[in-house]
Amino acid sequence: MSEPLSVGAILAGMADALPTHPAGDDSSDLASSYEAIALLIHAYLAALGFKLCGFDQDKKLPECESLAPRLPPQWNSGFGSLSFVYTHKQSSMTFVVRVDRMGGKVEIRGLAVGDENIHRFERTVRDVVQSSGLPVRITVNDGEEDRSDLAEKLRGVFISEQAIVDILHDLKVNIVQKLIPKLQSEGYVETAEAEANARSERRAQEAQDPNRPFRGDPVPHPD
Repeated sequence: MSEPLSVGAILAGMADALPTHPAGDDSSDLASSYEAIALLIHAYLAALGFKLCGFDQDKKLPECESLAPRLPPQWNSGFGSLSFVYTHKQSSMTFVVRVDRMGGKVEIRGLAVGDENIHRFERTVRDVVQSSGLPVRITVNDGEEDRSDLAEKLRGVFISEQAIVDILHDLKVNIVQKLIPKLQSEGYVETAEAEANARSERRAQEAQDPNRPFRGDPVPHPD
């Protein structure tokens, strides 16, 4: 079974999140680079237990819950700027995450409403998304959706699996860990905690064999 935060699981979450394709509509379901990045970020947050409640912090949308895991069709209606509003069972706060296109870059921002500290990071779009993978359209056979190949179509939108890993790492460190410190979710480990665990494991290895060089140590030269 796939780890809940693995790239494969997040791509599957993206495939589940794309809205139902309207019957008789020939348009694409995912057209732009920043929409692809926004969908990736939403899928990761959803996997962590963030619950979408709207796209405007002043207006909750009941259909976000009734359609889940599908997004409401208006999720990408904000041209050049996409906003998502979430709650989480481990916090009493409401969270706003925005994805903004700025020239050749995309800026991701997040804040907890009431705290008003904005956390952000940016990426160059071409380092994440390859335009040749767009647009993406859900396969329709005999009027019925077939999403069996959708996750692989979405994988082809990104430069590489490492590009996905890198942007999700930035999202975790720069936004998620700031919004909900010590968040508890299967497969999720805060970066500082992961580093501490690695140091602890290393010390245990060194205690067993103090003369053995470990990764990160310079290999001793013979005298």
